[in-house]
Amino acid sequence: MRFRSPSYLRKLLVFSIFIGTIPVILLGTFAYYNSSRTVQEKVNEGNKQLLQQVQMRVEQTLRTIDNSATQFLQSPTAMAAFDTNISNHDFQMVHELYKGISTIQTYELGIKDIFLFSLSKDWMVSSAGVNEYSSPDFKAQLESFSRMKGGSFWSSGPPDLPNSFQSIYFVKKYPFNAVSPKGIICVVLSPNVMKELDPKQNGKLGSTFILDANDRVVDHQDRTLLGRSMSEQPYLGPLLGTENALGQYTAKQDGEIVTVTYRKSAYNGWTYVSVASNAQINEQNKVIGWITLLVCISMLFVTLILAWFGSKRMYSPIRSIYSVLNNIHSAADEERPSGELQVIGERVDYLIRNQSLIMEELKGQQSQLKEFFMQKLLNGSLHEGDFEEKLGLYGLDRPWPSMCVLAVQIDTLMDTRYDEHNRDLLMFAISNMVGELIPAEQRLVPVVTSDFQVTVIGSSKEGVDFKEEVFAISADIQKIIYQYLEIKVSIGISRPFSAFAETRQAMHEAVTSLKYSVGLGQESILFTQDVQPQKSRLFVFPHEREQALFDAIRAGNLEQSEQELKQFIGELFPSQAQHQDYQLSLLRLLVDFLKFGQELSIPMDRVAEDEASLIQSLFKLRNVKEMEDWFRSMFVQYYVQELGNRRDSQFKHISDAVLDIIVREFDSDLTLEKCASRINYHPHYVSRVFRQETGANFGEYLTQYRMDMAKKWLKESDMKIVEIAERLQYNNSANFIRSFRKAEGMTPGQYRERYRGMVNGPK
Repeated sequence: MRFRSPSYLRKLLVFSIFIGTIPVILLGTFAYYNSSRTVQEKVNEGNKQLLQQVQMRVEQTLRTIDNSATQFLQSPTAMAAFDTNISNHDFQMVHELYKGISTIQTYELGIKDIFLFSLSKDWMVSSAGVNEYSSPDFKAQLESFSRMKGGSFWSSGPPDLPNSFQSIYFVKKYPFNAVSPKGIICVVLSPNVMKELDPKQNGKLGSTFILDANDRVVDHQDRTLLGRSMSEQPYLGPLLGTENALGQYTAKQDGEIVTVTYRKSAYNGWTYVSVASNAQINEQNKVIGWITLLVCISMLFVTLILAWFGSKRMYSPIRSIYSVLNNIHSAADEERPSGELQVIGERVDYLIRNQSLIMEELKGQQSQLKEFFMQKLLNGSLHEGDFEEKLGLYGLDRPWPSMCVLAVQIDTLMDTRYDEHNRDLLMFAISNMVGELIPAEQRLVPVVTSDFQVTVIGSSKEGVDFKEEVFAISADIQKIIYQYLEIKVSIGISRPFSAFAETRQAMHEAVTSLKYSVGLGQESILFTQDVQPQKSRLFVFPHEREQALFDAIRAGNLEQSEQELKQFIGELFPSQAQHQDYQLSLLRLLVDFLKFGQELSIPMDRVAEDEASLIQSLFKLRNVKEMEDWFRSMFVQYYVQELGNRRDSQFKHISDAVLDIIVREFDSDLTLEKCASRINYHPHYVSRVFRQETGANFGEYLTQYRMDMAKKWLKESDMKIVEIAERLQYNNSANFIRSFRKAEGMTPGQYRERYRGMVNGPK
């Protein structure tokens, strides 16, 4: 494609000239018009009116500031603050002071800053911050103000004050007129707030300024004079030596005759002065006009030069990019774009589309690679060191201090809009939800293994804090899955571990803990250390049917356990070709049963024979039916019975413990979390067990017990209803009465009267 003319450069140049010249022309016209109109008025009469207006306007502003500062000092927040040590950490107090300061510091008043300084507690607060975050250099001046006479006063500050503090100050002490005040408030006005005193006169025609009670300059067109004393100026002698409140006279200033107009304020002792040159009033208009014209022409000329060179410089990188991208062929070449930016946009869009395709392909492959490594880690076929070398794929530098495995299982697809054909799709949908719900920096890639969705979670927390964090994540997973898929899931959680080598064992624990959901119902969250306090070891026997047998025993299902045993025996022996293999398989099964019982801490008192006798008895079995009957009677039935008794005992122990706490502490601030902490179980597990044992959840049972106690007290005591409500942990008696009426159909007072009427009988 042929390189086209630099149309963008022309547009850029025209735009730069336009935005540069128009403001200059407008500014010059406006400045000349204002200056001409001002000097054409009669200076003497105009200055009198000007000073009167200035005085009224300034004093109105000063009185407003005075009143606002007084109200703020009398506020409870300010009075309490002066008796308090305030630091950067007292957020509430500082916030309240900032709110009070903000009511004073408004844009219309021209307030630059407000300092609240405590003499007794030595702290300083301003709109900029507290103490060192405020203006610590100004602290010395505040201390100086506190030593001055008078409860409140206005000052321009000493001339040796730094330029950053050359302003107008209003100081008010607290308490008012106290000899030793606790603190002061200092309102700092920008000198620029009164620059409109003489907006139409320049230095040659005259000037208008303000002197404070000490004859120091409060406001002047020459900003270098702010704060300086004017008592030695000859042309101000008549003004400084008279007691008249207003007046006008002529004098000489630097050999030139000027008219001095003044007004003295009874409010704060300030003097408003206007000095105007009589000789150059008429000639100054022409001078101002020429100066304004020359300045505007100069600015226009400079603007044109800057626009030309600036536009070329700004266009240079665009030209370079255009030259490079113009050589890239794309399908848009047929349309022959007409501008540099259009060419650049089309080429960049073409490159971005190609890059997106490549990145998506790489991203998909990387995701598959992550899942592949996770499957190998969970199967135990990937060495820990090899996996840690690949942590960069997961955005990790090193393993987490605490890790666990979450296994998610669909409880049932009955009575849902899905069937078994949708199970695989649902598992992958659940895996995606888990991946979005848990932050990437807190997990490895979620994967689907068999009928479980498995996720490795890590955290810097340990112990109980880590357990609570994992439980919160699990509860959110259940909630989100039910919200979007309308299916219920149970979640098994392994014991915490710190090395990836333990991942396979942790996965086995998480999956195993889900077997206990049979007794606790759907939507269970089961920690391995809750349902299986003794830590188990991963079975090494490779046959899946044996694992199914042990799972059925662990779940307490005798019928399923016997069926699994029958299938296990049936599948075990047809594949055995030699007698030695046959005996080894039986021996292996026996050992695994013994290990299984030991893992679950089942006492072996019923097995009267020792290991040698058991082996001899096993080898005397003659057929598959005898083997099945022997293992069923010797182990399966006994294990199922023992685990059932233990589960019932554990559930009853947990339920009885919670009931005992309720009976003893029903009149305290009792919660399920506190009860679970007392008996060292997770609240979710305790809630499930308690509901199964009592038929009611913890809150319902506690409320009903408190109601029973309330009825007992109403019958047997003279306690007031307010006292009963307080003892039963109600916020107020109204809530107690409302709950009692809902439960009993009448108010507590009606219940007491009814009972006593029944006891006493009709008189």
